[in-house]
Amino acid sequence: MSSLPQEHAIHAPKRSDSVVMGSQDFVSVLIRSIGGELYKLRQRSMAKILLLIAIAIMIIAFSFFALGTLATTSFLPDRSCTTDSNGQQHCKPLSQQDIAKQQATAQRVKENVSAPLRLPTSLWLSVSVINTVGTILVIILTGSIVGGEYGIGTIRMMLTRGPTRTQFFLAKIGTIIICILITLLLLILVGIIVGALFNLTTGIAVDFSFFTGGWLFHAILYVLIAALGLFVYAMIALCLATLGKTTAAGLAGALIWWFLEGVLGAVLSTIGFFNKGPLGDFLQSIPDYFIGNNIAALRDHQNLYMMNGGTQATATMNLHTIPDVHAMIVLVIYLVAFIGMAWWAQQRDVTN
Repeated sequence: MSSLPQEHAIHAPKRSDSVVMGSQDFVSVLIRSIGGELYKLRQRSMAKILLLIAIAIMIIAFSFFALGTLATTSFLPDRSCTTDSNGQQHCKPLSQQDIAKQQATAQRVKENVSAPLRLPTSLWLSVSVINTVGTILVIILTGSIVGGEYGIGTIRMMLTRGPTRTQFFLAKIGTIIICILITLLLLILVGIIVGALFNLTTGIAVDFSFFTGGWLFHAILYVLIAALGLFVYAMIALCLATLGKTTAAGLAGALIWWFLEGVLGAVLSTIGFFNKGPLGDFLQSIPDYFIGNNIAALRDHQNLYMMNGGTQATATMNLHTIPDVHAMIVLVIYLVAFIGMAWWAQQRDVTN
């Protein structure tokens, strides 16, 4: 009777000395996963192109106000003309007093028109541009980050390299948060610097009397609220890209959502205004639960304080129908719903 061959234990190959294994706890793996996502993003030309587009649009927005300032003061008449009953025009030179009044009026107009070129209004203009352009670009970026993994089939490989599905999912969200904050701060800095350079052509000095500790606190809140708005729409793109497993699903779905909110809000408010009674009040209250309106309410409240000061801002806030607490609750519900659905869909996905 022949003896069976003796089984030998198979040893794992020795790891190369050049390979350094970091800590395998949850947070460490998550941080390294975020670093990997950021590295992939830096190697893609799309992210750089989107950033350059945003910077170009920011410069164009400030240039319009600079051109408007030049247009308001490009010509000041030095004489007054009247037309008699026969249609003949009679002109006479302006007096020194009239010229002084005319120059004072032109200076006030010039200061008002050029205000967006200087702080604190330049901060408002920068965030306003980001609120529109940045939302579109963040949706595109998020859709490509999440949907691209499904489109080229790399998600299966990613899920076999160590990180769990939850870590992989949170790494995507962490990468999006970092991209939003970096892009937001960079574009605001570009807007303020470009505005200051254009303001040099006006000859109007910047008055920094507004810069106080209270103003700085509300300015930080203002920027964080703008980041929150971008993040909510990014989570819509993440959710739809995960559910649809394509970049197009996240991109198109989030953009349609963002566009329809503005259209439906205007339509419902108009119909409710012309239909008095409970039905009209109900229709007018529906837009109060839209993402964009709640973000705008939070942003406007901080902007009122920065522009008008604490006392005037508190009185003016009574005109806004959406309180801060209401807005925050609505936005948290949206975030929980979209992030929760995306996480649930990824945990149950076995086809990819």
